[in-house]
Parts: sequence; C-alpha cells; structure tokens
Amino acid sequence: MSNDLVFSFAASEVGPLSRAFIKLTELSTGQPKLKRIYDNYVKENRPPEMFWHDAVERLDLKISIHSKSNQQIPRVGRLLIVANHPFGVADGITICSMVTKIRQDVRLLTHRVLSQAPAISHQILPIDFSLSRNARINNIETKRKAQSHLENEGVVILFPNGEISSTKKLKQKAVDKEWKTFVSKLALKCKTPILPLFFEGQNSNVFHIANKINQTLRYSVMMYELCKRMGKEINVHVGDLIKYEDIKEIGDLKEITKYLRNQTYKLDPDNRKHLS
Repeated sequence: MSNDLVFSFAASEVGPLSRAFIKLTELSTGQPKLKRIYDNYVKENRPPEMFWHDAVERLDLKISIHSKSNQQIPRVGRLLIVANHPFGVADGITICSMVTKIRQDVRLLTHRVLSQAPAISHQILPIDFSLSRNARINNIETKRKAQSHLENEGVVILFPNGEISSTKKLKQKAVDKEWKTFVSKLALKCKTPILPLFFEGQNSNVFHIANKINQTLRYSVMMYELCKRMGKEINVHVGDLIKYEDIKEIGDLKEITKYLRNQTYKLDPDNRKHLS
C-alpha cells in the first residue's frame, strides 16, 4: 500500500473531482508534513504495539488527563469507551494511546481511512460513510465485529455522535449532535460497563465553515486540523465507570443514549448548558 494513501482523506467516499480537490487542499495545508512524519516512523520499524504512543509523541500532542482515580481503565474485561468528538483524528489517537498503556486488546470504531495504516489496521473497526449498498453491508459487519470483540472481553472505543462536533453559529461552542442509539444497543447486548471521556476544545472556524458547506470541503481540511493540534494541549476528562446494571435499569434505548451523552458532557469543566 502506498504511504500516500495512509494520511489522506482523498481515498474517501467521494467522487473523482472531489478526491482531486481534497488531495490538492491537503497538499497545501500540512499533509506533506504528516506524510514525512509517517514515512520516518515506518523506516524506524518500531513495534506495532507502540504505534499510538509513538503517534502522540511524533505529532507532539500534549495530552493532559484529568481523573478522580489513578486507574479508571480496567486491566481486564470488556469495556466500552464513549467520548465526544471535537477534533477528529486526534481524538482516536489520544484515547488509543491512553488505553494501550494498560492493555492492547483495543478496537476503535472510526472512519475507514485510518485502517490504511498497516501497524494498526487490526485495531480499527472501519466505518464507511458513503451511501452505497456495499457501505451498508460493510458497516453491519463492522458492528458485528465490535459486538464480538466486547463479548471476548476486549475494549471498544466509540464516538456515538458519528461525526465531528459542530457549531450552529461560528461563535458558539461546538457540541456533538444527538448520539446514535447503536452505543446503547451494543452496551445492552454485551452487558458491558461504559467509561465516558470528555475532550475540551474544538476545531478551528476553518473546519466549521467547511463543515457547513459540504462533505468535500470538510474532508479537505481534516489534515489541516490535525496539524493545528500539533504542539497543543489536549485536555481529557475521565468519568466514573458506568455499570451495565445502571443502564439496564433505564431500559429505553433513547433514554440510555441520552443518559450516556449527559454523563459525558457533565465532565466538561465549563459547565455550559449543552446537555440534551
């Protein structure tokens, strides 16, 4: 596989003209820098289990973890991790680096572009955001694999919003839209505890303007936003583990989903009123 594809959303679910536009925009907004970092990493032949730690180090992501406990991630047993999704690629890298310091049996549900990196392809559960029949079939299989992994006592990381946090108006705070009920179905089926995480911050106005226009523009600035994260602090707040029994008692899928989202946003130190 060409390394050109690993760090590009031009291989995404858009037409040829859109792919060309995305590639051109990426080339002028930081993708070559990311590609050099990745190419140098590949040459070093580092252990695959160190990938997420290495990614954080090479991208200079200054992760600051805020938690009431020293050990919120269990060393063994099934676990579903949910979080808001303010940045994109950096969110998944951050959580995976946190988890793999403790255990390696992690799977990340995320955009299929990230499955192109050979070192971590086995840890990615790819979601295809195109509207094709094949995409629907592949996504069903991905969800099945997520359930199977939890049933085998593994860790699954999920961004229930399904997309990056957005703003209604540029001066407003970016928040997740209504979460998808898949997170509740998965937790109930697998009888798994859930760990909520909250990321402070959001993408630049460049992303939010692009996001309002169309998918092509949104994808074209994803690598730009990752570059903007480099050297910046990422504050992550770790909540209390939510027991399976607690969500089982709620019962209704929509209410469970709303509860999980609220528990996540309660970790926001700003205490803004953006709970659903």
